[in-house]
Amino acid sequence: MPYRQDIKTCRAEEIGGAGVSETALAAALDAAVPALDRLRAACEAGTLPLITMAGRGDDLADITKTADRIKARCTDVLALGTGGSSLGGQCFGALGHDPAAPRLHFFDNVDPEGFEDKLHGIDLTRAGVLIVSKSGTTPETLAQAFALLPRLADAVGAAALPEIAVVISDPPDSGATPSPLRVLADSMGLPILDHEPGIGGRFAALSNVGLLPAALNGILPQEVRAGAAGVVDTIMGEGAPSEIPPALGAALNVAIARERGLTQTVLMPYPARLAPFAQWHLQLWAESLGKDAKATTPIAAQGTVDQHSQLQLWLDGPADKLFTLIFGRARGRGPSIAPPAFAAGGLDWLQGRRMGDLLDAEQMATRDSLTAMGRPVRVIEVDRVDGRTLGALMMHFMVETILVADLLGVDPFGQPAVEAGKRLARESLAAMGLKGEEGS
Repeated sequence: MPYRQDIKTCRAEEIGGAGVSETALAAALDAAVPALDRLRAACEAGTLPLITMAGRGDDLADITKTADRIKARCTDVLALGTGGSSLGGQCFGALGHDPAAPRLHFFDNVDPEGFEDKLHGIDLTRAGVLIVSKSGTTPETLAQAFALLPRLADAVGAAALPEIAVVISDPPDSGATPSPLRVLADSMGLPILDHEPGIGGRFAALSNVGLLPAALNGILPQEVRAGAAGVVDTIMGEGAPSEIPPALGAALNVAIARERGLTQTVLMPYPARLAPFAQWHLQLWAESLGKDAKATTPIAAQGTVDQHSQLQLWLDGPADKLFTLIFGRARGRGPSIAPPAFAAGGLDWLQGRRMGDLLDAEQMATRDSLTAMGRPVRVIEVDRVDGRTLGALMMHFMVETILVADLLGVDPFGQPAVEAGKRLARESLAAMGLKGEEGS
């Protein structure tokens, strides 16, 4: 396993009354046994492809071939999508840049000024495009595509678009009318890769939705899947929930929230390459569990940045949060930060140090300051931030989320409130009339 989970500083015997008691945790772990059994049965029946996909390899050739085709012609790739169609790709795009790979630019909003700002400085004659929408009807993604594709066609020629573009979307049901995105792709001759029909957008990071951006960034998709498969192996074995990291994490979340009245959960990675991962987790948790007023509210943070913004509240504000800190191996790494001889005094503690030494000291200081105030802190340690580790972390938190949903009695796979918002947006846009209302 490329990560290690430690919940010691969440326990009441370690941090006092805000920690989870042995009795409450044991009860949640007992409840996790049938939840795990149900999850295993679904995997064996083939009804949870988001988990069993970790063991697949039959789709990787198409992903690699598509990435190679685009990389051969492009210095930049514009990835259009929003929510789960973008966040997983952003996680892989942040894992360092292969000098031989094109630069990835993620367009996940429809603010017109922001859209133009992102395009500024990109040579469209050397740009490719990846368009992702599971339904093929996502208004933000369609708007981006309608705005961008004519510019690309002008820059490279309409005949060249199929060489630098790809669409990922659900295949149409038998006899059903194809989605607008598929109709657009067919009309322009753009290649289409099928979105996995049985996997929702926020659970799709280990499918072509996430792995194509990974491959474009020089990350081997098989390495990502191998990391995820290691987590699945622990789930499908015969171990008790306390021996299975995502099951233990799920039991902890439910037990401590119920026993101590916690209402929020903070995920704070210290490796900068995992900053988008906190945003990915925020959507995963919020959309999957935010139903029937039962879930905790997720908060995305980043070390060391949020030590200078949110930590004050965490230490001296309401004691209503569970913290998950992700530590990287940083000590002894990075550039020297020894102060020069003419620097002001009082900096002896920096002599002979490297930047990684400071990061290591700060991540441990955050843990220790929180636990000193009785705040529960789960620590996840990783040795390196690469495709294998990210695949493992993604699988861990997807399974943890599904098991929490089971323990809370909610369906993790729907998002009815989100769909209602989409309907209202369509109705509002239709009410504007054909030309819209400029400036309103």
